[in-house]
Amino acid sequence: MASEWEELEKLSKDELIIELVHWKNMYGIIRASEDENCPWPYAEPKGRHAGGWIEPGEVTTHEWALKIAKYAISRFTGDVFDPCDLMDYGLDEEQCCEICRELNERGELNLPDGVAYGGDVE
Repeated sequence: MASEWEELEKLSKDELIIELVHWKNMYGIIRASEDENCPWPYAEPKGRHAGGWIEPGEVTTHEWALKIAKYAISRFTGDVFDPCDLMDYGLDEEQCCEICRELNERGELNLPDGVAYGGDVE
């Protein structure tokens, strides 16, 4: 059985970048929920300012959004994939929906076997 390092070694540079941002964002979400007495280093989850609020996720280029979506979708392990699941990878909710709609319309929303799509299909 291959070690985690050997498995990661098989990933492309882009896939490693996606993994890094994914786990940095997930750590930031967990860490931001802790108080100031938490001994772990502070990290901000991905977010953007909108109308005086901080909304989760960032908008990235269309090219990166496609890469992120295809990578994340291919590795999804739940029963129902929803476009908002891409927010774990740091994407903005609106961009998640747009990119999944585009992939679905082009027939490129390739979910793993047994996974249903929970997004709109219009």
